[in-house]
Amino acid sequence: MQEKKERFHGIPMLPYGLLSAVMQESPGNRKEIQITEMAEEGFCFRTARAICSPQKLEVCFYDMERAEYGTVVITEFEICREKEEDFFTQFLVWTEQEEYRRQVQKLVRQYSKYIRLKLEDDGELESELTGYPSEFDGEHCSSLEEQRQYWFAEKAGRAEINMEILEHTEFAIELDCPERYTAYLQKSLPEFYHDYLRKNHLQGSGLEARIPDRIYIGNQFCHLLFPEEELLFAMLEKAKKEFTAVTLSFTYVREILLEDTFALLRKIDHWCSKNELEMECVVNDWGMADFIRKETKHLLPCLGTLLNKRKKDPRINYKKGERDLYSQNSFNADFYQEFLRESLGIERAEWESCGYMQDIPAGKNSLHFPFYQTNTSQYCPLYAVQKEGDRGRQRLVYKCPQYCKNAAFLYPKHLNMIGRYNSLFALDRDFLEDSEQLKRYTDSNIDRLVLNLL
Repeated sequence: MQEKKERFHGIPMLPYGLLSAVMQESPGNRKEIQITEMAEEGFCFRTARAICSPQKLEVCFYDMERAEYGTVVITEFEICREKEEDFFTQFLVWTEQEEYRRQVQKLVRQYSKYIRLKLEDDGELESELTGYPSEFDGEHCSSLEEQRQYWFAEKAGRAEINMEILEHTEFAIELDCPERYTAYLQKSLPEFYHDYLRKNHLQGSGLEARIPDRIYIGNQFCHLLFPEEELLFAMLEKAKKEFTAVTLSFTYVREILLEDTFALLRKIDHWCSKNELEMECVVNDWGMADFIRKETKHLLPCLGTLLNKRKKDPRINYKKGERDLYSQNSFNADFYQEFLRESLGIERAEWESCGYMQDIPAGKNSLHFPFYQTNTSQYCPLYAVQKEGDRGRQRLVYKCPQYCKNAAFLYPKHLNMIGRYNSLFALDRDFLEDSEQLKRYTDSNIDRLVLNLL
């Protein structure tokens, strides 16, 4: 064995995500071990304590081409204690199993290719590993308006959304910025809605066949875009006169804004009491949900997008390996729904169409379409670029000049992404063009659809 130790020259410290191992000392006694060096003829591993001679070893190799792990069971091997330190003992395993040797060669080949591509060109790396079309990354729209036209103008005639599907489904729209708050107050709801579609080049898409039953007021991602108090109550009064239901959307609550936010919630609760109404509040902050439950009588908390988390990315179609589990998240667990209902009074959850079909659990569920949020920053990168000329120089904004009214981050056309407010959003284009997808959602526990156009 001493001769073999001298001949052993392995690759040290491979990333643990690529290689892991399990040791079985006796039946039913399995322990994970840390491989520190790997070669075709064997490997080194360390443990926190001395071990008996294991009966077998299992080595798991990550296959980059298939995006999954494969396991080699090693039953024919020699093992010796190589060195002993204060906090660990290192062992050398020697094996001549051919399958182990082949898997080592394959892993080294794939990892070497990954390192070479990573050092040379990220675009080539993405193309090689996932088929991502990096050759189109240079194609951008030149303005926000051009981006909207690219998304909707040429597609509107072919979308043909069958709004008859919504016959038994509530329909709502989002009012999420001051420009829309003001426009809503100046026009009747039908006039405002048709203008809302026209500005986004969605006239003739089928959406105009159904006037919304409800409006969402506020922004789930940026607290600086929530309407001023006077403007808010003017919108609530208008909605009441037009018999339009209202849901208020709140984002996370900063510590410095707690008192002001709670004072506003009390005023809204008082307004609801005076008008004998109940009002939904989309919450993205556990403290706000707790306050609404304990301190108000007419407000109903709904689980917001920032709390109803899931995997969302326009590049997800390029991911290799299984994606079935993306369809569910924590809200699919019955015990979690029960906890939210009993502890916080949350019965409704807000979802987003996000490029793949989701498993919507039974209960009250709202689906926002066709845009979905992927990232939100508490320190607005759009403000940093406009104010400082550098996206990285972000800081807390107290008074915002609302650069997002006319400015946005534009991304490669094929990604269907945009940076608005303090967030990144992506367009689920298929949702507007595939009426069957709409029907699948309305048939699977979605009782409200919410149109959100940026």
